[in-house]
Amino acid sequence: MKIYILQTQDQRTLNKDLEWSSEADRNLVYRTSHRDAALNQLIELNAKDINLRASIVECDADAKGRPLLTAALQASNESPSKSDCSNAA
Repeated sequence: MKIYILQTQDQRTLNKDLEWSSEADRNLVYRTSHRDAALNQLIELNAKDINLRASIVECDADAKGRPLLTAALQASNESPSKSDCSNAA
C-alpha cells in the first residue's frame, strides 16, 4: 500500500500536529493514502508560509498504515532517495 507524507528540503517531516519535525517517528508523521489530500495540505501550508519548500513523498506502508522509513532516515533524516521513500512531487 502506498501512502504520502510531506517533507521539507532540509528533510523535516510534517507531523500530525501540522508542525515540521526533524524526528521521523512513524507513529506521529502526517500521512494520507490519497495524493490529492497531501497536495491540498501542502497548498494550505504554503499559503501560510510562502517561503516553504516542501514536497510530497510517496512511501510504502506497513500493515498498520504507518510509513516504512529506514533506520537511517529515522536516526539522521537522510535524503529520501537513500531510503524506501521516493520523491513523488
